[in-house]
Amino acid sequence: MSDLTDEIVAAIEGPADAWTDARFDELARRLFSAQIDAIPAWAALARARGVTAAGVGHWRELPPVPTRAFKRWPLFAGPGAPVHEFHTSGTSLANAPGRALFGQAGLRAMAASIRANARVMLLPEPAAATRILVLAPRPELAPHMIMAHGMAQLVAEHGLPGSRFLVGEGGLDVPGLMGELAASSAGEGPPLTLIGASFGFVHLLDQLEARDTRFVLPAGSRLMDAGGFKGRSREVGYDNLLAGFQARFGLPAERCVNLLGMTELASQLYDNVLRDGVAAPRFKVCPPWVRTEVVDPGTLQPLPVGARGLLRHVDLANVDRPFVVQTDDLGERLPDGPGGEVRFRVFGRATPDGSRGCSITVDEMAGR
Repeated sequence: MSDLTDEIVAAIEGPADAWTDARFDELARRLFSAQIDAIPAWAALARARGVTAAGVGHWRELPPVPTRAFKRWPLFAGPGAPVHEFHTSGTSLANAPGRALFGQAGLRAMAASIRANARVMLLPEPAAATRILVLAPRPELAPHMIMAHGMAQLVAEHGLPGSRFLVGEGGLDVPGLMGELAASSAGEGPPLTLIGASFGFVHLLDQLEARDTRFVLPAGSRLMDAGGFKGRSREVGYDNLLAGFQARFGLPAERCVNLLGMTELASQLYDNVLRDGVAAPRFKVCPPWVRTEVVDPGTLQPLPVGARGLLRHVDLANVDRPFVVQTDDLGERLPDGPGGEVRFRVFGRATPDGSRGCSITVDEMAGR
């Protein structure tokens, strides 16, 4: 397993064009073979589907593990015991959080994925070319929040002195943030990068609007919001959010990137806009070691390009957890880009009865 992890990490850190379909397929089938015996619940699902490691002819034949399974079973393949675990928010299955268990190999693969993907999709400049302000807590304050862990890596590898987290035990440091934005808005100093949870930015924009406060950040600045836009009080359309970023920070749409991240995945799925230098069309891009499909909610069978269904992610950076993850997120697969780049859009969560296939899968994993 350690040799396979080394091979996958080296491929993630290597040239993108080395990720041919044949190479992805080979690594996926080998990773499944290495993991399946160590994860009893996934093995039960494979048996129920008549899938064996030796009999898999293509990665699309691998049985997907639904996200709700991470709430019920310790899905970890080793080697050794987990050294860290991240939790989901626990919004379903009796509010139990999902647990993503990581060993040292898994943390190393995730770090490689974060690094390689950010250098293309978010921070293509040389390291330490921007100050980074994080609207989230430090990992020490939120050890089970995978977003905080990833943002800390971005700060460590790309942040100039003065980069910092702005959420503490008392919540968002609003005076500190306002001071930082005002200082950068004066036009002096390096570009600023704002990163945080999507709905955290919604609340920040509310405060700026209430104060009628506007900033113009230095040239080269950018913003990354992670997650969705459904809050407990209201739903915010992304076009409205982009308009707020333009009005309050002076950032054009092509400098505002949304990231789709999941606790169950080691990789992140960025918008294309900053990489491509365009405001539209906006879509999510899979890094070369990830494939995303759209499947029928009832049968979990793949749908054609242009159809809407549930998103399924195959993330080879998940070296010590199930890497074929079936979500409850609605999306649409787009035509592939140059070199077979996988592209899709995401629309939010399906209704509880819109993922019948996932429920059947969980029953199979439980041996019912």
